[in-house]
Amino acid sequence: MRPALALLVTLIAATGCVTAPEPKTAFNADEAAFVHAEGRNTITGQAFLRRNDGVVVYAAGSDVHLIPKTAYSTERMDGIYRGAKINTYIQSPPMPDGYLAAMRDTRADGEGRFAFAGVADGSYYIVTTVEWLVGYTPQGGNLMEEVSVKGGETRDIIMTGR
Repeated sequence: MRPALALLVTLIAATGCVTAPEPKTAFNADEAAFVHAEGRNTITGQAFLRRNDGVVVYAAGSDVHLIPKTAYSTERMDGIYRGAKINTYIQSPPMPDGYLAAMRDTRADGEGRFAFAGVADGSYYIVTTVEWLVGYTPQGGNLMEEVSVKGGETRDIIMTGR
């Protein structure tokens, strides 16, 4: 009985989440500090996914993260999203000390809309989650968009995984 249980556990582990590689670039808080500088730009958006049955699911109540584009965050996003705008199965590597403090957060409203005001000039990643359950199985995933702002502009983005 024990060998069969061990085989079952191994098979479950093999089909589970894959963890993204740890970035080789060290996190540099000084490189990311511009995220907290006062700026004149605004980034607004809406995050949603369309299920296979056509129903639209919004990022209602989900945290939305504004992450400064740095050498570290670029390598991290490349590992997690692998060129896509949605991540449904790759687990993020552990965050280094100070990484959470080097981003701004807000929460999406009931229609998945969000806004960041007073954003400094620069390039950013915006990350959020759109998720629903089918039975007890979570569906959906994490969405990521890249956006650059400068000179007091307002950028409105749609996050949908395409």
